[in-house]
Amino acid sequence: MTHFAPALDVANAVLYEGYILYPYTASARKNRIRWQFGVIVPEAYAKSGTGEPAEAQTEILVECAAEAQIDVLVRFLQVEARNVEAWNGSVFQPVDSLVVDGRPHLTFDEGVEREVPVTLRLANAPNLSVPLAFGAEQNVELLHGPDETLLGRIVRRRWPLHGMIALECEHVSGRPLLRKLRVRIQNHSQVVAGERSSALRTSLVSTHTLLYVRGGRFLSALDPPPYAEGSAPLVNRHTWPVLVGNENEDAQRSALVLSSPIILYDFPAVAPQSEGDTFDATEVDELMMLSVLSLSDEERDEARATDPRARAIVERAERFGPEELGRLHGTLLQSKHAAQSDPFAALDLPGMDCVFVDGAKVAKGSQVRLHPKRRADAWDLFLDGKVATVRAIHQDVEDLMYVAVTVDDDPASDLHEWYGRSFLFYPDEVEPLPSGATGH
Repeated sequence: MTHFAPALDVANAVLYEGYILYPYTASARKNRIRWQFGVIVPEAYAKSGTGEPAEAQTEILVECAAEAQIDVLVRFLQVEARNVEAWNGSVFQPVDSLVVDGRPHLTFDEGVEREVPVTLRLANAPNLSVPLAFGAEQNVELLHGPDETLLGRIVRRRWPLHGMIALECEHVSGRPLLRKLRVRIQNHSQVVAGERSSALRTSLVSTHTLLYVRGGRFLSALDPPPYAEGSAPLVNRHTWPVLVGNENEDAQRSALVLSSPIILYDFPAVAPQSEGDTFDATEVDELMMLSVLSLSDEERDEARATDPRARAIVERAERFGPEELGRLHGTLLQSKHAAQSDPFAALDLPGMDCVFVDGAKVAKGSQVRLHPKRRADAWDLFLDGKVATVRAIHQDVEDLMYVAVTVDDDPASDLHEWYGRSFLFYPDEVEPLPSGATGH
């Protein structure tokens, strides 16, 4: 279904949102509490009072003729258990990790991509229900040493999934060409006994839906045309439809829609300078790549063993040089001189020699303690109280002063300095420190 292609980059970002978060290691606390987005649990589990849904529903208006065709593609991740077992000479024993020929293998849950295509031909029938079914599966991979000695095995197991996808398309009163499309995804799978992590074995994870209409257009649920406002109330549960395509052609209609469990606006797009998935959907790729480069060798090895996609992220970061980082930053660095030049020159922020804070002179090379007051973003929470080194003083066209700093205990500070990346703070957000001071 090539007509879904323009939406796949964003859809894949949704699919893997929360799958493995930086630092991409199995031991990271955030990666022990996974599968938070678009989870449709088995109906029996939902009835136990967990508060998690057993179905998701999309409703959207579509303007089309009676012979129109609507293609639907439901996508989600199926949880697959990856268990590592060591061979002790007589039996296999479960272990958290096993190193074979210098390569670690970790016990961890993986995500397997699933897709269910459905086509609704309005001329045949306005309603259609199709089963969602994937059988149980188990695969065993033996692990041998360099001399072919059996050292262990990896057992991958999937549990059966069963559900239903129901499509309903009904006329909107008073509008001959206007219809309301409803897509319901239900999970009727058996519950695997245990905690939530066990129930996830038969859940649909990161569930989202792609819609394409032949011979018509979907109307924006956020900003519908005036004639459609209030014509038919829409009920969207655990997902929300947005238009995908060329906003310049029509900002209120499109033949392509993504219904996502992640909050999006119409016509979402992945930044063109992004060069691969990082499982964070709205992440700043440049910052992510610099962060990965700051990992220790041990952390990188663990990330490689955690998941093949995490391995790809680490290896992509390790290949990054000035040109790649410059592309992510939005400026292609043409030479070593350009890489070392003042990054604020292009912003027309004149450089200043110094600024005075509480009577103390703060200039390039000064040490300060950070006290963010304006909570510009989440980073301020982590930077509060940190000791930093001033890299430059700047003044904008409105005569506001800024102190550009790098954080002293940031493992990537050398990279930030080399690349010309700094944090900007107002003078009243920094506390001058005596020369040679250190902080914790």
